[in-house]
Amino acid sequence: MKAYSEDFTEIAHCGGQATFAVRCDENGALSIAAGFRGSSPGPMVMIAIYAAVPQGFPVSDVRMGGIGQAFEPACPAGCMAVFLGSDSHGKWGHQCPRCSGYYRNGTHPAIYPLTCPYCGLRTQAFHFLTEAHVRYIKHYIATYYEAIEADLEPGTETEFVIDMDAIARSEDTGNRPDFYYVSETQQTRFECVKCGEFNDIRGLFGYCASCGYRNNMASLNDSFQKLRSGLKDKSISPDAVVSRAVSAFDASCRDVINQLKKRIPMKPSRMKRLDRLIFHDIESATFNEVKSAFEVDLLRGIDGPTTDFLKMMLERRHVYEHNGGVADERYVERSGDDAWRAGDLIRETEVNAHKLLNTLPILAQNLHDDFHEIFPLTEWPVEYFEERTGKRKPKMTFGR
Repeated sequence: MKAYSEDFTEIAHCGGQATFAVRCDENGALSIAAGFRGSSPGPMVMIAIYAAVPQGFPVSDVRMGGIGQAFEPACPAGCMAVFLGSDSHGKWGHQCPRCSGYYRNGTHPAIYPLTCPYCGLRTQAFHFLTEAHVRYIKHYIATYYEAIEADLEPGTETEFVIDMDAIARSEDTGNRPDFYYVSETQQTRFECVKCGEFNDIRGLFGYCASCGYRNNMASLNDSFQKLRSGLKDKSISPDAVVSRAVSAFDASCRDVINQLKKRIPMKPSRMKRLDRLIFHDIESATFNEVKSAFEVDLLRGIDGPTTDFLKMMLERRHVYEHNGGVADERYVERSGDDAWRAGDLIRETEVNAHKLLNTLPILAQNLHDDFHEIFPLTEWPVEYFEERTGKRKPKMTFGR
């Protein structure tokens, strides 16, 4: 997982020209052909949206086939197909219709729904078009109507053009037309470990827009890998590794619980109890509350000795964070560690730090797996990714 060096930076439109070629034959009958041409050397991805005419509001995504293949589904009555281009990175800016959260991802699919990275809403991709996309769609339809109302002499033709190339190249960014849409970098970009799709979101944690898998485990594993490297090259002390590891683990787990709170209706009393949950104290009510409320078991597969080790290390984190590493009466009473007395300066070992880095992800993964039993993934992009990467054998389909 990589953070952009510059947050909230504009990414230009991919460019290209939407064209409406109008011809008046010898008998005075008008015909019109809509198309799109592009000459940009950078990435360009095209999609189509069915939109109501003349109002211009989107009504459906369009599955575009190859040459000679019809669009699916068929165009609804009172609608027309509108072509839209990606940003200049070949990505898409989207906005959630429920929480208004903006994000970028690598696809605008017509065959499976998108998931909002922030609130988890799962619905058809056209619902995630931004306000600027909708303004472009309305301008596209208005230009189409302008073309079909052209006053041409018999035997002549003309072309109406929406020139996104010219706008993208212009340095006068203050006078852009309102239908020109761009994307904007957010703060954290990642490729989903389940479906391989690109995502760019605000904050740190979120759902993959393509399959709905949360990136908490990927983020936690990245953080822990950096801590392991720091231990190896002696740039981070073992006690600092313990503090940072527990902090990252706690943040990752609390974020998942916050999603459960937002997405599962519950009584106010339970909501208040969940507000008090902490994951840096194995003897707190947290683990039992999560298990009883959601059947989510963080300690699944953790044996007694490992539980005792976690109890000790989480208490040590408290000492490192609040006592400068000096053991106090609380530590002696609660840790089960008889190697240190109150007043001793605890000398952390690399062995313990590495063991903690190997143990905490088991608990986090248990939480992650149980969470996605409650909120399953969108299967199509996951299966496609597995087939494409050789992790899954392609399904055999006969008679097609």
